[in-house]
Amino acid sequence: MTEDAQLSITELNDSLQHKAVESFAKFYQKLFDANNLELMSNYDVVNFMTDINDHLNLGRYMTTSERLTDSVNFSYQDYLSLIDRLDQKYFESGNPALSWDEWYASHFAQLSKS
Repeated sequence: MTEDAQLSITELNDSLQHKAVESFAKFYQKLFDANNLELMSNYDVVNFMTDINDHLNLGRYMTTSERLTDSVNFSYQDYLSLIDRLDQKYFESGNPALSWDEWYASHFAQLSKS
């Protein structure tokens, strides 16, 4: 993580928050579909994940794109709260300090060392 990225998602403006949520939701949906959300459950986020997951299950017959749009629209606040608790910092541009894949790999490596 670079020193320039110091903002939490809640410190971004609305437009950048939405961009960040959409990016994260795409990453999250891949993990959800692979049944690989255990790492996130180590954070105090289970209530947000439960709501997001319930809605993703309801949309399982949609296309990937439709499901993503539907999930972001329906679960926006849950995604925002989830991201806020995952220790991800953002640049003023709204880009995350680490890509979500890098974030996952870094936190997985830390967990495996403990």
